[in-house]
Amino acid sequence: MDLNSIASAATAVGVLIAAWQIWQSRKLASASFEDSYDQQYRELMYRVPVDALLGKKLNGHSHNEAREAIYNYLDLCNEQVYQRSKRRVSKARWAEWRSGIKDNLEKPLISGIWSEVKSNVPGSFSFLEQLEQSEFKSDPVRW
Repeated sequence: MDLNSIASAATAVGVLIAAWQIWQSRKLASASFEDSYDQQYRELMYRVPVDALLGKKLNGHSHNEAREAIYNYLDLCNEQVYQRSKRRVSKARWAEWRSGIKDNLEKPLISGIWSEVKSNVPGSFSFLEQLEQSEFKSDPVRW
């Protein structure tokens, strides 16, 4: 083996290591990006009374506070669907989000506010509306 062969092999190994590091960095950045949406979700849901999440009716003041958080939650959901449509969210994470969005939109208070939003400002959350129209079965990447 001559020096050129050793140098070529070392260069090839270096390129493979660099490619692996780039791949790992992208994976980490993607996970961090997705985690930021999870954090936003948790912060919004902390503002919604447990009774609402359990399907119970809320009184006036509690209802108004929850209403604001739920509107912001709907906006977050719309953004999550949009991000998936741009391939910025992994398929596995999308499956979790889609399931959670579907479950939450079936809760009476959230469903009622979602209906109110759709009737008062139709198309304002077009990505979320399209997901709902597909019965939560389609992947926004294919839209």
